[in-house]
Amino acid sequence: MTVSTSNVIGVALGYTDSSPSFNLGTTVNLDDGGQAVYVQAASTVATYMAVSVLVNNTVVPLTTTNSASSKAVGFAQTSIASAYYGWVQLGGKPRVNVLIGCQPNVPLFTTATAGSLDDATVTAGLVAGLVATTSAASASAPTCIAGYVHVLTGLNA
Repeated sequence: MTVSTSNVIGVALGYTDSSPSFNLGTTVNLDDGGQAVYVQAASTVATYMAVSVLVNNTVVPLTTTNSASSKAVGFAQTSIASAYYGWVQLGGKPRVNVLIGCQPNVPLFTTATAGSLDDATVTAGLVAGLVATTSAASASAPTCIAGYVHVLTGLNA
């Protein structure tokens, strides 16, 4: 797991809690070149899920349906129970759930499967700035390279 390189005392990226340890939206730099943001889970988030970071810094598993309301896309590197607080990675080299057969080094898209991405084109769900580094022979969470990740909505087929 990556570690914080910011001078914020007490940051433990794999730790979750029922009460906040930081202000929601606190962002730290990571040793893999990415960032992580402190959030509250609005519903249970499993390890390696892609999440929709909402304007109030709550997160829900990302789907094509809810992607339009995202202010950012994050990646949970540890499970966060509903109503608990924790960190999600915004960039760098996070592991991310993808569907079976997802290929490396191609654009990824949102899916109807909460928290999982795929290389199958979805008109309004391109997750720009993210690629998997290996293929997924079975549903897995390969390491990805993420830089300024966001979902492009309203694209025409």
